[in-house]
Amino acid sequence: MDISKLSHGVKIVLGGSIAFLVASFFNWQQVEFAGIASVGVSMWHGVGVIAGLLAIAIIVWEGLRLANMKIEIGLTPSMVTAALAVLLVFFTVLKFLIDNEFRTFWAWLGLALSIAIVVGAWLNMQDTGESISDLKNSMAAAASGAAAAARSVGGPGQDAAPAQEVPAAPTPPAAPEPPVSAEPPAAPAAPASEPAAASDEPQQTA
Repeated sequence: MDISKLSHGVKIVLGGSIAFLVASFFNWQQVEFAGIASVGVSMWHGVGVIAGLLAIAIIVWEGLRLANMKIEIGLTPSMVTAALAVLLVFFTVLKFLIDNEFRTFWAWLGLALSIAIVVGAWLNMQDTGESISDLKNSMAAAASGAAAAARSVGGPGQDAAPAQEVPAAPTPPAAPEPPVSAEPPAAPAAPASEPAAASDEPQQTA
């Protein structure tokens, strides 16, 4: 693809991302000690690392478009650029607000470049006849498709583990019943009568 044929939005995005990446390596915070020495840190600390990686992702993505390489991810190329640009400005502003002490010119320049990248991405979407609502709908459809694909890979019945059956306690054996006699038990015998007591009186002789 000829660079001269690129839209103004793509040129702003690509040029702004390259300039942002260059500015990120300078000190965004710097402290000077009596004009003798200075200590500073670049953007590549904390959430600034995410912003730097997003800038690299935008440059790589636009480079793939220049090489006429098409990657199907459920979004149009301009929508992908817009999504990356929104994330870039979000983490840049977050970095700018968190590290709010001893800011340098490069921190302000990085913030301005991130905003310019978002504006370029929006102009690029307008050139292709797309809007922010189209981006939201496409991202929602892509998210739902990814969730459905994840569920299909997991297979049915994978969400909940099958319940394990607890074996029932064994039933104790029933006690044997005593045998039932058909005849009623015999009545006990009456005790024998005691012999007549002998008379204690002596018998008279004739």
